[in-house]
Amino acid sequence: MRKRTVKRLLAVGLASAMLLGTAACGKKAEETPAETEAPAETEAPAETEEEKPEGEEAASGDKITVGVNLYYKRDEYYADLDSTFKQYGAELGYEIVVTDADGDVPTQIHQVEDFVTQGVDAILIAVADPDALIPPIQAAVDAGIPVICYDGGINGEGVAATKCIFDYPENGRIAGDWICDYVDQNLDGKAKVAVLDFPPSAAVGVPTVNGLLDRLAQHDGIDIVAQQDGKASRVDSMAAMENILTANPDLDIVYAFNLDMTIGAANAIEAAGSKCVAVGGGWGKEGFEMLENDHPIIKALVSSSPVTQAQDALNAVAPALAGEELPAETLSHATLLTKDTIGDFDWRSVVEARETE
Repeated sequence: MRKRTVKRLLAVGLASAMLLGTAACGKKAEETPAETEAPAETEAPAETEEEKPEGEEAASGDKITVGVNLYYKRDEYYADLDSTFKQYGAELGYEIVVTDADGDVPTQIHQVEDFVTQGVDAILIAVADPDALIPPIQAAVDAGIPVICYDGGINGEGVAATKCIFDYPENGRIAGDWICDYVDQNLDGKAKVAVLDFPPSAAVGVPTVNGLLDRLAQHDGIDIVAQQDGKASRVDSMAAMENILTANPDLDIVYAFNLDMTIGAANAIEAAGSKCVAVGGGWGKEGFEMLENDHPIIKALVSSSPVTQAQDALNAVAPALAGEELPAETLSHATLLTKDTIGDFDWRSVVEARETE
């Protein structure tokens, strides 16, 4: 274990209590309408005469360094996570070091090992593989570096200090509810449905799609005629959708895991002149504007807020460094967006913050 002075840990706890109080006041203005659970505040330790030099230590510029590993920054959700980590981390007084695994497991393992070598104080990570990342994360913990997972967790009980995630099976069920309602209201209770999933995302994509499939299985009139990997790509999803429509020209609805896949599918549907409609997961300016303009194909998006996730993860750093026992997970919830609800969803402030960074 790396040695940390009692003074520093107490200083971290005191700073956390003060900063979390400030964050609680300002967070409402930043958050989207997605329902979130407020992170528990950290109690400030009692100050003693011996602890007074803490101010001198803080004044010496001894900042807490947090290593943040992104799953893949090419996704707009992760780009907004990146900017929120940097901006909110600065508000908390942290030095934020960001790396991007781009969905590649060996790259992510190497980046975690580099964080340990650099001696960061804490690591925040969206794991690319919940099993393969156990050894490097355990090595970080053994080195005295708490690891906080976000956007998915790691297997292995007690390895990570906590995980800050959305309810991914619920995300799928929300999309499934929309599909079932659409089928009943517009298609006389019967429909052919296709699914574009993303199996490499074991921590997020798989449970999301499983939640969707579980919900659709409860509707007797829904027939899932195809399920293909959209590869989290607009181009690949368009190609997959073209193949699906060739085999199923009377397809009614497609679900796609993320926004790029949803738009790729919609492009294929438009080119084919199909009457199929799309519902997707994901976050992004282009998709939100499509909903605002009543897009003829993309009818709904199930969106999670990157601001919520980044703030929840960063708020766990100080109590983790202070040795506090954290909850196994902080669970937040996505929002169903349609042309009728997008006007109440504050996505612009998040995108603007990234674009002006």
